[in-house]
Amino acid sequence: MKLRFKTTSLLLASILLLTACASNNNKNTAASSVADTTSVAETTSEETTDSQADNQLSGTHTVVDHGGNHVEVPNKIERIVIDQIPILSTYMAYFEGSAPHIVGYSGSFKETISETALKNIAPELLESSDTVYAQSDLNIEEIIKLKPDVILYNANNKEHAQILASSGIPSIGFATVGADSPADPIERYKQWLTLLEDVFGEKGKMDSFIEAGNKIVEDVETRIENIPEDKRPSTMILFKLIDGVPQVAGKGVFGDFWLQHLGVKNVAEEASGFAQVSFEQIYEWNPQVLFLNGPGLLKLNRQDVLDNKVEGVDFSTIQAVKDERVYNTTLGMWNWFTPNPDAPLVLAWLAYHTYPEEFSDYPLETVIRDYYQDFYGYEITDEEMKGMLQLR
Repeated sequence: MKLRFKTTSLLLASILLLTACASNNNKNTAASSVADTTSVAETTSEETTDSQADNQLSGTHTVVDHGGNHVEVPNKIERIVIDQIPILSTYMAYFEGSAPHIVGYSGSFKETISETALKNIAPELLESSDTVYAQSDLNIEEIIKLKPDVILYNANNKEHAQILASSGIPSIGFATVGADSPADPIERYKQWLTLLEDVFGEKGKMDSFIEAGNKIVEDVETRIENIPEDKRPSTMILFKLIDGVPQVAGKGVFGDFWLQHLGVKNVAEEASGFAQVSFEQIYEWNPQVLFLNGPGLLKLNRQDVLDNKVEGVDFSTIQAVKDERVYNTTLGMWNWFTPNPDAPLVLAWLAYHTYPEEFSDYPLETVIRDYYQDFYGYEITDEEMKGMLQLR
């Protein structure tokens, strides 16, 4: 009886052991099956996401440019050509201190870049190919060779618009002077930035940059509002001097809007646009403050005028020269009197020199340094700062 019991017990134990092993094998198989299924699902999900991303990048989106044109632009932009429109510095600001994707731009801009801080902030711009030999000439054959994904151009240049449209390359028009909206540089640079957001499909990217600029402008204009009329000097901007013939910033151009923001009288407002006038007329206007256009458009500088070194011209009779209230920009981000991302700083700089007493406590150098550091990732050198400020 004892032997039979032991045998039965051993048999029962063996059965239980086999049953347990089978159960564990089933659990392991089920777990393995679940893991495999999860792995397949995750892989499929990743492939779907990658596929969707590829489809988004390979697709297009519609951009309405400043000329009112609806343009189909590729979602993935890697090659850009810029024709005529002076947007290189604004483009750099959009990319926070760099200028990627540009394979060509108006050749005449290289001289401007070489005289500004932009050459140090985004040196890659000096390596880009020239595609336009002068402001008025368009070399479409050379542009096509560069295989751009998008071309940015001056919306007001209808002739260029037709040539670019015939190339079949998506072309986006940016407003300058002559557009439906006023040529106010403080508004124009923001319009350029928001249109770049549309081109690259990054709505709202520049909100903080624009907001910071608005605060600077608001602070400056609030100070100006409190200045009495008898403290507001008559002012003029000498835009160009070509073959001895001066060109001034008359009504409706960028310079005129700068002077409107300053709340001063533009002595050249009776002229319209970029107007050619005689020096006799300038002597008669006799501005109390004279601003000289910056790099790329005017070779004349402050010291030339104060020293009366310009052949055939007697600047010494002008009140602004007598009082040494002559100023020119030298090392800004771009020519400071055209639309550029430094626009809020330009207004502060203009006000600082126009109203020396009222802005004696304004921290102009700190405002400029912080702006460049925060938004361009660039530390201004002392030499550059000296060129920008022209301190009294």
